[in-house]
Amino acid sequence: MGFLKKMKSFFSGTRYRINREILKDYIEETIEFARKEELSFGDEFYLMISEQETEKLHICIVNYDVNDSDCLDSEKNLTGIVIFVNEKKAYDPEHDEKYFSAEDFINIKLISFPEEFVLLNDLAAPASLEPYRI
Repeated sequence: MGFLKKMKSFFSGTRYRINREILKDYIEETIEFARKEELSFGDEFYLMISEQETEKLHICIVNYDVNDSDCLDSEKNLTGIVIFVNEKKAYDPEHDEKYFSAEDFINIKLISFPEEFVLLNDLAAPASLEPYRI
């Protein structure tokens, strides 16, 4: 039974209890890395107000300063770093809310979030967030 619980935990992503300052640092670190390494994709993760919450904000960070001919028509005029936000599992550049800095995203979109909240990353386990792992 312990094995199944560990497998479920592994495939459900890594959760972190963070605050706005930690999130801001993490997003800025992600943006800096995407720019330095010339990556079009920065990161994708979810934010929830608590561990028990089923509703999630889907966050996707994309670097449009990289020459990438595979972008969608709705992305052709975008430049710089864009933080896409929605309540679905995949980003939709035509309909998602767009933010152009970590600070704007946090100050505008997360205004109703509690002081501490949960970040769920099902793609990786970022080393910089390890101290906040739940």
